Amino acid sequence: MEHKICLVNSRLEGTYPPLGLGYLASYLEKYGRYKYEIKVVDGNYDQDIFNTIKKFNPKVIGFTGLSPQIRDVVSLSQRLRLALPESYQILGGIHATSEPEKSLRKAGLDYAVLGEGEETFQELADYLISKDRAQDGINKIPGIAYLKDDRFYFTGWRPEIGDLDRLPFPNRRILNMNYYLSQYLLIRGLIGNRITTVHASRGCPFDCSFCSSRIVFKKVRYFSCEYVIDELKELISKFKVRAVFFTDDTFILDKKRVWDLCESLIKSGLNKRLKWEVQGRANLLNWNDLGLLRLMKKAGCVQIDYGFEVGDDKVLRFLKKENVSVELNRRAIEITKKAGLRVLGTFMLAVPGENDAQMEKTRRFIKENFKDIDFFQVFIATPYPGSELYRICLEQGTVKEDYIEQIEKEEREDKIQIYSNSVTPKKVIEILSSLDKLMLKKISFFNKAGWLFYNLAHFPKDTVRRLLKFLLKNKT
Repeated sequence: MEHKICLVNSRLEGTYPPLGLGYLASYLEKYGRYKYEIKVVDGNYDQDIFNTIKKFNPKVIGFTGLSPQIRDVVSLSQRLRLALPESYQILGGIHATSEPEKSLRKAGLDYAVLGEGEETFQELADYLISKDRAQDGINKIPGIAYLKDDRFYFTGWRPEIGDLDRLPFPNRRILNMNYYLSQYLLIRGLIGNRITTVHASRGCPFDCSFCSSRIVFKKVRYFSCEYVIDELKELISKFKVRAVFFTDDTFILDKKRVWDLCESLIKSGLNKRLKWEVQGRANLLNWNDLGLLRLMKKAGCVQIDYGFEVGDDKVLRFLKKENVSVELNRRAIEITKKAGLRVLGTFMLAVPGENDAQMEKTRRFIKENFKDIDFFQVFIATPYPGSELYRICLEQGTVKEDYIEQIEKEEREDKIQIYSNSVTPKKVIEILSSLDKLMLKKISFFNKAGWLFYNLAHFPKDTVRRLLKFLLKNKT
């Protein structure tokens, strides 16, 4: 007998497949005590996820929960509680880890999985399916939060997985790869379709004030080079993938490992079959690394993405802490271009404590380096639960204590949200608008036309909606 488990991604407009759910599925299939029929329901392509889940009628429902989608999770959970009262509901991910008690109380969920999820979710699912489970057995599974008699309980942190190679490849068969691989990507250096993501490591040693990922993955750990090569081979053979984006927070942290991986890619011949892109951290690079970057290019790398963030040193140190500077950002651009790789820079405006003059420095940095930055994106600094930035914004009163109320407020207002009281909103919007227009100049007419015609042919409604959203972005 197979027991039904449904994994739910309610996030809309996702570019890449929810690999976290793929890992949960494959781990449960390999290590679970029972036989499971696992279904992924994904709001990116399923227009009626409620009825899809209801029809499947699972025993266990697992939601992934990034903070921006938590309101949708709560709404869906409440509806499913009425429709499937015998099902167990579980929330995992960054938001569950950062605000477990609030999430449980808001949604009426049964359990929250905190931190790294594979082992905890597998043990919890086995426990819930078991007919002879002990009443207090739940407390023997670390990594779980729950409510009982209106009291909050947490079973303690689970040690993170030491050997990541224990994890089977994420089960991409149930992630509707046809949908995700048909997406035509534009802004990153990987332009076109049949592009997907790979995790070559987990964790980040840095403590940026705007990031909350460390609350889930506290230690930096790596999949072996052999594991990564085998996964890439599977992506090519089974899914006809042409390019991958390594989502590691700091791909170039362990330079010896990067060197070994590049040599493995070249030795296997994958460098001739696959283009790839990584995320870097500017202050980790120096001119001694030029040879490493050139080897990366030989191994198939086409671009490094850097979080340059801002053009002012004081604000940059607030955001990224020690050993960072605008000058080191400039040096990273020079080294990367010298190696023959593209540069993508991400920036933010309206950082709490930043003033109008400091924002102007960000615009100036982009203009001064416009020739050498191949692509760039500019965002409003946004606080998410679990981050230092969120705590600061709470203290300043620029976000609500109840995050779901905050999301609802933003949707009602339907305008650009600014979370800083130290900048002029009009100035923020003016700079953002000018930089958005400047960014479009970095994309060739050929690539713009390719994106438009491809998406109008394959996703006409979504394409029109995205175009309208972009045109209305700067509405005040």
